[in-house]
Amino acid sequence: MSLFVVSSDWRFKEKFKLRYRASFLTLFTMTEKALHALRLENPSLLIVDSKLGKCTQDEFLDQLIHQQPTCPILFCLDSGMELPERARQTLSLHTIQRSLLDWEALFSHLDCLANAETAEETEAPYHPSGLIGESDGIRNVRKQLMQYAHNSCSIHLFGETGTGKELAANYLHSLQYPHRSMVSVNCSLLSGALGNSMFFGHTKGAFTDGKTELKGFAYEADQSTLFLDEVENLSLQFQADLLRLLETGHYRHYGDTHLHTSHFRLVTASNEKLKDLISKQSMRKDFFYRITDVSLTLPPLREHKEDIPLLCSYFLNLHAPGKILSDKNMHLLENHSWPGNVRELFSTLRRGLLRCQDSEVVSLLPEDICLA
Repeated sequence: MSLFVVSSDWRFKEKFKLRYRASFLTLFTMTEKALHALRLENPSLLIVDSKLGKCTQDEFLDQLIHQQPTCPILFCLDSGMELPERARQTLSLHTIQRSLLDWEALFSHLDCLANAETAEETEAPYHPSGLIGESDGIRNVRKQLMQYAHNSCSIHLFGETGTGKELAANYLHSLQYPHRSMVSVNCSLLSGALGNSMFFGHTKGAFTDGKTELKGFAYEADQSTLFLDEVENLSLQFQADLLRLLETGHYRHYGDTHLHTSHFRLVTASNEKLKDLISKQSMRKDFFYRITDVSLTLPPLREHKEDIPLLCSYFLNLHAPGKILSDKNMHLLENHSWPGNVRELFSTLRRGLLRCQDSEVVSLLPEDICLA
């Protein structure tokens, strides 16, 4: 499943960019680049905006008629515009007035189309988005994430910093929404009126500097995954506001009385035990119960050191193909306690790569590991 969008209006393209993954969506500003891509690939749908820069829709339509792509094409027309009958006879063409475009209906249709095509595809080996490891601990995490991937339950990920909580959330999201972008939010940003506005959105003129409308994270996460990292940083008031959204699916923009709807899979993460926060009265019990339908713990690296060679191989293949570690270096890595976990390991390897840019063998010094 793939989607091509052609427009010179960045706002038009941004609506798709916020919703869909880069692997699913291809955006074009120049019509000639879109025509070239259509010779190489047949997308599931081509959407053509009325804003096409130097090229008019009539000119682009003539080029499409000449090239004759077989994919369905949706033209967004300005008021009063019509397309010639010969275009409808040659192309699989659909039209809609740009001003009447129902974005939610369009997104819903695209989601259904993508999900249907994904279900028909032959199952292929799934790459775990960086959640690397063959130890019992990591295998168990992946197994549980796969078990709950297509369930609507809320999942909480607990683990020390650097253990890969966001990678686990991405793994879960990719299994359920392979074509959509996950909305990731660090909860330390969601404090006060500004944080409320960023999350729930605000109307134009809602406050002094509110010169434009902001949709907010809740809007972006609709029919996708919302990942709240460091959930322990949420204020009690924000917990109450978010709980209302989780229970009803409804929320309001700041400065607006109109109800909006958002339904999403919630994944939270913390490096503190949430039950301890309840005893400290910094987390509501009802909020705790709502976000912990399932709780998973990501093991620290010191508990699955047998994965270190595999993690190193993954990192080097990604950032420096062809480079290797000596047995002496691997022994150093396997005997370190890694308080910073996988993030610390990758930082150490990165430091070694910077020193050994011209060498095939990455050389690590004991002080590199102590610094990490």
